[in-house]
Amino acid sequence: MHSKILIIEDNEDIQALLFDVLSNDYLIYKALDGVSGINEFKNVQPDLIILDLMLPQINGESVLKVIRNQSQIPIIVLTAIQSKEKTVALLNDGANDYLTKPFDIAELQARISVQLRNQTQPDDNHLLSYDNITLNDQTHEVTANNQPLVLSKKEFNLLQILLAHPHQVYEKSQLFQMVWHEEYFESSDNTLNVHISNLRHKLTEATGNNYIVSIWGIGIRLV
Repeated sequence: MHSKILIIEDNEDIQALLFDVLSNDYLIYKALDGVSGINEFKNVQPDLIILDLMLPQINGESVLKVIRNQSQIPIIVLTAIQSKEKTVALLNDGANDYLTKPFDIAELQARISVQLRNQTQPDDNHLLSYDNITLNDQTHEVTANNQPLVLSKKEFNLLQILLAHPHQVYEKSQLFQMVWHEEYFESSDNTLNVHISNLRHKLTEATGNNYIVSIWGIGIRLV
């Protein structure tokens, strides 16, 4: 069965080009704005998304965040922005890959193939497991009690760190710097605590167990 690709792009010429090139190998679905893109994502449940940033109604960054909070589907971003800082931010927000416009269609096809191959053929070397929690850092999928667990990008990264060394106690400043790649200040505590609380709640809701505990005066660890 052909993989399903959703193209969220407001330029109709680019839409038509991508459809012509990709429709022989994939089932193609299209949306011309951010709102329609999110609706199509929910209705179609595609295997991969090609996402433009400059969209009407809701921009591409917002669409990326909405989808990433619900799914770990591969997302390739198309952007005219050349800024390295911007592309780093996109990857941190959950994009799997990106291409700057104008892009080479053969390169896009190759990147689509890589993302879909990673999605369908996970490597056991990318699996982290602890009790009944499993994380695949290649496909960005998490299961608890054999049920999929939907995490944000930051929640995923926090869990990945904790699962890699489940008996280690991490200081909050250490966790913040590893996940946010920014200098830690006292004000950073609120941001970190919210994400830890959300992650703890999702794990507890899925398993009935509290896996993340705070060691008073030291930091965070798994139990």
